[in-house]
Amino acid sequence: MNVILGDDDAKNSIGKSTVLMVIDFVFGGSTFAERDDAGAIRELGPHRYDFSFEFGAERMYFSRATDSPDLVHECNTEYEAQRELGIDEYNRLLKRLYGLDELEGTFRSIVNPFSRIWKKGGLNPSHPFVGADKEPVAAAINRLVDLFGRSPDVALERKTLDGLKSRKKLIRDSMTASIIPKITKPQYLENTLSIASNQAQIEQLKNGFSGALTAYESLFDQDLQKKQYRKLELGSHRIELQTKVRRLEREISGITPRLAANIALVADFFPTVDVQRLEQVEAFHQKIGSIVKKELKDELAATFEEERATASELAQVDGEIQASLQSKGLPDDVFNRVFELKGAVDKAAAENYHYESKLNIDASVKDSNNRLEDIYAGIFLAIEGQVNSKLRPFNKVVYGPSRVASELRIKNAGSYLFTSPDDTGTGKSFAGLVGFDLAMLSLTKLPMALHDSVIYKNIEVQATARILRILAAMQSKQIFLSFDEAKKFGPDVEQLLKRFTVLKLAHDDLLYIKDWRTRK
Repeated sequence: MNVILGDDDAKNSIGKSTVLMVIDFVFGGSTFAERDDAGAIRELGPHRYDFSFEFGAERMYFSRATDSPDLVHECNTEYEAQRELGIDEYNRLLKRLYGLDELEGTFRSIVNPFSRIWKKGGLNPSHPFVGADKEPVAAAINRLVDLFGRSPDVALERKTLDGLKSRKKLIRDSMTASIIPKITKPQYLENTLSIASNQAQIEQLKNGFSGALTAYESLFDQDLQKKQYRKLELGSHRIELQTKVRRLEREISGITPRLAANIALVADFFPTVDVQRLEQVEAFHQKIGSIVKKELKDELAATFEEERATASELAQVDGEIQASLQSKGLPDDVFNRVFELKGAVDKAAAENYHYESKLNIDASVKDSNNRLEDIYAGIFLAIEGQVNSKLRPFNKVVYGPSRVASELRIKNAGSYLFTSPDDTGTGKSFAGLVGFDLAMLSLTKLPMALHDSVIYKNIEVQATARILRILAAMQSKQIFLSFDEAKKFGPDVEQLLKRFTVLKLAHDDLLYIKDWRTRK
């Protein structure tokens, strides 16, 4: 336990919360530099903080400045910069040094909810592991699962589900964009009937024809298929070209401007009109009209030529098809009918295939979700049991056996409750928050917690005294605690607080060299 101790008058604005903000800044946080709620940066200007960590026998020295918070300098013992680290790289280093590399979350994601400071966050006793006010509950629960080292248990199924959801979205977006067909269940059933009917007709034609090659077999002559498809493409393209020719002919014949014929009429209705200006406009239109007409004629000639070439190719392909059918002894009308039926079958089958794919992916997503929920249910039950098994003895020491302990209940991956079911008082809620942090420090690799004095001001005096004794027994993890009014907790607690005090602040002994509490 590391106590930042205020005076016995509980004076505010002497720097207790700011020290915790700076410690959070040392641990890679951004709130201190971004928000500057205490006004330290505004009043003191850019400045830096030098600090060190001890990991076993190794001591590491760093420095971080308020005007370049995205950089941290690794230093020598004199705090002279030796190496520059980006803030993300620095946080990765802390994660490794604290032995958290097997966890999925970043270092800041892991520790941020437990940095409980006035005007920063983490002070809602109903949400003890939420990283930010608007953070989704699912993200907070995933953090809890991660802290207990259970992320690998869900990683494979979560990856499977993410892949299925991506595929589902791809299918949905492709249908919306008409890249693949989108049909309804009635259309699917109608297609199924159509496929059966058309296939039956194909079989009838196949069985009723006794030529050298059946109509059905001819459909799988790839060369003949390609020619038939090409014939359809050319026919469609020729119709488009003929339509374009008629449009161009109309535009060329209607190019004469109507303005010239009506200038006199306009002058009759509007005697003040500038007739000379209208004539200038008409001359401009005539000039533009002649240019456009020439371009249209050129385009018409090119379209005529393209239509002629298309008609020629269409005739050639049709001739090749007829010759191939004759050589196979297959009537043209039989082939066209079977080809038409086969096309309808293929179209309906493709539509049904995509409909079935959508149904299958929906079912797969649902099954994967169910499997993931089953995995989570086991994990949640285990986490609840571990946390609540720590909260009960904590509560017994703090409040005695007659008071019900706070408890954690995780309903699903997106919902949880942390409360004392039969005791919803403010003091009990904040004591539960402290108990939760102690449970997490005991059960997980969470390295530290920061507690502002506002937490303890909401807890009864005797309960706080007992909590402080529990905190003082912490050995392997660190708690940074701002506190004041030590005397009112009795001489034993006052001595305990002083023994663990690392920084003493008072009304006339402030954190910084400048006092900006009152303005002149």
